[in-house]
Amino acid sequence: MINLAVIFGGESCEHDISIITAQQLISKANEYLYNIIPIYIDKSGTWQIGKNLKDIDNFPENLGKTFKVGLVPNNSSLFVFKKNKAKKYIDIDVAILCLHGINGEDGSVASILELSKIPYINSSLLASAICMDKILFDYVCKGANIKRVDSFEIIQDDFYNSKDVYISKLNNIGLPVIIKPSRQGSSIGIQICKEAEKFEEILKETFEYDSRIIVEKYIENKKEVNIACFYDKGELIFSDTEEPVTKNELLNFNDKYSQNGEGFESIKRITPAKISNEVDAKIKNIAKKLYYLLNMFGVVRFDFLVLEDNSVYVNEVNTIPGSMANYLFKNKLSYTKFIDEMIANALLRFEKSKTSIKTFHSEVLLQGFNGFNK
Repeated sequence: MINLAVIFGGESCEHDISIITAQQLISKANEYLYNIIPIYIDKSGTWQIGKNLKDIDNFPENLGKTFKVGLVPNNSSLFVFKKNKAKKYIDIDVAILCLHGINGEDGSVASILELSKIPYINSSLLASAICMDKILFDYVCKGANIKRVDSFEIIQDDFYNSKDVYISKLNNIGLPVIIKPSRQGSSIGIQICKEAEKFEEILKETFEYDSRIIVEKYIENKKEVNIACFYDKGELIFSDTEEPVTKNELLNFNDKYSQNGEGFESIKRITPAKISNEVDAKIKNIAKKLYYLLNMFGVVRFDFLVLEDNSVYVNEVNTIPGSMANYLFKNKLSYTKFIDEMIANALLRFEKSKTSIKTFHSEVLLQGFNGFNK
């Protein structure tokens, strides 16, 4: 039996959504193949295990007795900490990150797994960090000649020293604009600004979520189209496309999660999206280009804007999508089989990584070194 760690929660604004994603996955994983070890990271950042962590009905108030746990470099064991002493609890064969937002989806926990030599199904540190940061992601897309809507960035300290510069940039783009925290997800902290006199007020509210902000031109007549894919035995497997449906100008947090508590898969959507074959091909080509360019792994969801002239702009990329985007693959494979495929590919990638040369033999230290004075 494979010891499967499912890591969720986190010190993030998307903490609760992460719990939903994890519990959905745990409920669908094959209990005859996997010994599931739920690792819950609370809102203070403490890692813990407990027998009640497999049931969503126990969150947030009925977790019962839990134990603080952690990982150490170069060791795939999970350790329990009691009375300031660490004791080995169990070996982890593979991990699934169900973390959304900062301190998880940004690659921080993936880096811990890398150092602990634990295979995991998700994208690595670099891809996760870039896709979490909307400003960095914008630079990558522009460098790769991938279309993004017009935008500019604002650093909090710079704004109050150079207001006129940013007002000029706003005038160049033209209203309305969308103002977004650079490193948040689930539409948290996002607002539309339609009046110049409200620009600074909205910025102040957005700075409460992040000291770095991206301001994007708001496109009124467009479709939002999403697609997911994962790497499987040498090829990318694409999901169906979807067109999220909302009565609001933006697909906000309540649209996504507050309808019936079933996570992102519960929102209203048109599947497949009502797009032409030409647009479908464009979307898949861009997703493929980004997936390979950023050396992604596991399931990734790409969100696009499709304009009336059928031009396609990438909006954002989710390296740990809500509900693991399993609902987009339901016409191809069950969630249980989907989990099996993710884990099999993660283990295969880990074995291949062992063949890479990571160190180098050198005689430099044996020859002596006089480059500095002790």
